[in-house]
Amino acid sequence: MAGGFVPDPDRLYEVGRDGRPYTLAPAPPGAAERLELRARRWWVGSILANAAAMGVAAGAVLLGSRVLAAWLGILPILTAPLLLVAPLLRRLAPLRLRRVHRRRPGDFPPPPG
Repeated sequence: MAGGFVPDPDRLYEVGRDGRPYTLAPAPPGAAERLELRARRWWVGSILANAAAMGVAAGAVLLGSRVLAAWLGILPILTAPLLLVAPLLRRLAPLRLRRVHRRRPGDFPPPPG
């Protein structure tokens, strides 16, 4: 079928409110473990980056001038958004498994009901 897709009887097809069919692709083996490891690495890395930035800012307060300490005090604020990466990875992972097709062919079976 030119320009469309051929329904695979082994897959579950759904149709969204806009009429576009989509499939929920099964996650490959080990995908959940890789996602968990990646999210944990991002979480630990962001905490370490934030702690290092706070340490630099605290060291500047103790050892440096007030102007330098004021400028370096911005570092922890700049590294704080890194703490959102791990939750976003976990939240957006299921959305990648959804594949929307360009158009619905005429022989596509209608939804039950």
